[in-house]
Amino acid sequence: MKSDAMDRAYRKYYKELYLYALSLCRQEDMAKDLVSETFYKAFITSNVPEGSFKYWLFRILKNHFIDLKRKDHECLTLDYYKYALSHISEKGPAKSVLQKERDQRIYQLLIRLEPENYREVLYLYYYGEMSIRDISITIDRSESHTKTTLYRARKKLGKELKEDSYEF
Repeated sequence: MKSDAMDRAYRKYYKELYLYALSLCRQEDMAKDLVSETFYKAFITSNVPEGSFKYWLFRILKNHFIDLKRKDHECLTLDYYKYALSHISEKGPAKSVLQKERDQRIYQLLIRLEPENYREVLYLYYYGEMSIRDISITIDRSESHTKTTLYRARKKLGKELKEDSYEF
C-alpha cells in the first residue's frame, strides 16, 4: 500500500478504530497500541482484499486483539473493571472524542455492557456504521446470528438506559 493512501486511511479511520479498540479492551494505552498495530499490519500487507477496506481494518484489529487476549490468559478481576471504568470516565476518550454529554453517557453504558459480543455488535453498527453483513463477516458469525445479537444488545442497553439515573 502506498504511503499517501495509508495517510488518508489513517486520518479517515483512526477515530473509529480507536473507539472500537477501546470498546474491546477498555484500556486507552492498549487501544492506541491495537490501532497502531492494525495500521502497521495493513501497511506491510501487499495484498489488500477487494471489498470494504474499512471492514478489513476492523477485522485486522479484532484478530490482533484476540491474539493478545490468547497470549495473556489473565483473569481480570472486578476491581480491575471498576478501575478501568473510573479511569475512562475521568479523562477518557469518550469526553474528548464524543462532544455531547448524552453521547458520552450512552458510550459509558455501552462500554460496560456485558457480554462482550453485545458491546462489539452495537459499537460496529452505531459507531463503526457497518452493515449487518459487514458485522457478520467481522465477527465471523451468520447474518441471522448478528441480527439476533444486535436485537438483544439493543434491548439490554435500553434496559440499562432506563435504570440509569441520567436524564435522556
